[in-house]
Amino acid sequence: MTVRQNIGIVILLAFTALVSGSPRVHAAEPTRFTFTPTFQDPDPGKRQWEKRGTGYVETLPSGRLNTFRVQKPGAVNNLKGTILQKIEEPNFFVFVADSEAKRKELWWWRDKGPWKFMGIMKNVIAPVRID
Repeated sequence: MTVRQNIGIVILLAFTALVSGSPRVHAAEPTRFTFTPTFQDPDPGKRQWEKRGTGYVETLPSGRLNTFRVQKPGAVNNLKGTILQKIEEPNFFVFVADSEAKRKELWWWRDKGPWKFMGIMKNVIAPVRID
C-alpha cells in the first residue's frame, strides 16, 4: 500500500469511529414522507411532510402549512423515532417513526392521556446511512 492509501484508510476509520460513537445517528430520521388521514378531517387528502432545518413542515391539500419543531428522540409503541411539537399549538405533539422502523407509523398526543394512532407514513425518504 502507498502512503496515500494508508492515510485514506486512517481517515475513513476515524470517521467511522466518530459516527458510530454518537448516541443517535440522524440518518434514520425521515426527510420527506406523505400521510393520508383515515379519520374525519376538515382538510382531507394526502399531506406532504418535509424536514426543514430543526423541524418539519406539513403541507395540507388546501396549501395550508403546519410547522413542527423537533423536541427530542423518543419511543412510542415500541418504535424509535422523533417527537415533534407543533409551533401553532404548543400542547400538540407528533411522533414520527424512524425511516428504518418496521412500522412507519405516526402517533399524536395532546395535553394528557396516551399516544393515539395517527396513521402510516408512505413514500418515506431519508439520508442513506454510511455506517
